Amino acid sequence: MNGKSRFSFSKIFYNDKFVMLFSVVVAFCIWVALPGNSDDTSYAYIKDIPITVPDLGTDTKMYYKSQDTASVRVSGNSLILRNLSKDDIEVSPDESVNEYEIAKEKTVKLTAKKGSIVNDYTIITGSLDPEEVTVFIDREDEIDLPIESKLNAKIADGYHNDGITLQKKTVHLKGAQSVIQSIASAVAICDYDKELTSTVSIDAPIKYYDYDGNEIDSKYFERKYIEPDITSVNAKITILKLDTILVTPNIINAPSSFNPGNDLISLSPATVEIAFPEDGTDYSNSVTTKELDLSKVDPNNSEFDLDLVVSSGVRLISDGVSSVKVKFDSDKMDSKNFTVNNIITSNVPSGKKWVMNTKSINITLVGNKEQLNKLTANDLTAVIDMGNTESLTGSMTFYADIKISSVYDSCWPYWMTAENPYRVLVTVSDKDENDEKSDTSESAASETS
Repeated sequence: MNGKSRFSFSKIFYNDKFVMLFSVVVAFCIWVALPGNSDDTSYAYIKDIPITVPDLGTDTKMYYKSQDTASVRVSGNSLILRNLSKDDIEVSPDESVNEYEIAKEKTVKLTAKKGSIVNDYTIITGSLDPEEVTVFIDREDEIDLPIESKLNAKIADGYHNDGITLQKKTVHLKGAQSVIQSIASAVAICDYDKELTSTVSIDAPIKYYDYDGNEIDSKYFERKYIEPDITSVNAKITILKLDTILVTPNIINAPSSFNPGNDLISLSPATVEIAFPEDGTDYSNSVTTKELDLSKVDPNNSEFDLDLVVSSGVRLISDGVSSVKVKFDSDKMDSKNFTVNNIITSNVPSGKKWVMNTKSINITLVGNKEQLNKLTANDLTAVIDMGNTESLTGSMTFYADIKISSVYDSCWPYWMTAENPYRVLVTVSDKDENDEKSDTSESAASETS
């Protein structure tokens, strides 16, 4: 026996490191060999597969698809199925886009097919869920609609709804052409569950109606057939207080003492109903007539139809009332001529002096018979306003304002011409030194006395 040791194959299996390496290699070989040789079939359930629709081009658009994803059962080798995902399968309608009906919901069958390089598996027939899908395809359109308003609320007694002011006047709609063209109106629905006694602002949802007044089905909005730029709008509901007030006749060219009372003048209607804001303002004289020129009123011209004038912020509520009849009781009226000798001046500039060239004025008064019979020329004064003559000199004509004693408050000056015919001639000049001294002396004497 020589000194060299012999190799023993059996001894290597007593080496721990060799045994471990050998086991790994054998296991790997078995793992590689089994898939190709195994006849076992496994099953899997693939979920959330996107339902795709063929490209519709630029002319049409899909506005609704009843379901976005599908699921299907597959069979095959377990190792293959273990790595299979929803991205490896395609689910789509089994009809071409040319067969879709425009502007009409259509239910189409779905099919599932392999959609990647992984194809060593089988899609089980009849396992696709859902088997069909409803789609809606249409051309696109858009429109701007004015927003109307509708109030669903109770107005408290003694109050008036003055209308609804919307923060936005129009709504923009974009979507399926067939639905867009069926919409006739957009209405902000203002619901309020309490009695209204004051102005309120609410957020009002917008509803849509067709040309027959029927509400557009909400599914078109839920399914996004159409999409508005706003779904609601701020609505201000203005509530005003109601009251009944007297109509005030707007009489011009009347003496300051004029106060005839109801025994001489009557209005029909005498009162009107108004609505006004409760802001602390007195609105009792907020409805007047158009101007009535008293200088043109006499027993032969004593009835007038005058339009009403309403103050800003006030609403005239009385139905059908836009004018009133103003009637002077001609049976209680008369006219009479007078000569006015008492002519005085007012507002004479300090540096001016004057000479009254007109000594008397003949006038006509109209009014209550009893008062006219008692009135005399001594109860009349013609007042000449000389204001605004600081830079003027010479002879000038001034209008005479006829003042009547307040005792005779149902009488007034009368004339038929367009302008006041009662005038006087006055010569106006500048004061000189002697006039100034005279004025000073008179003033000092007055103070001494």
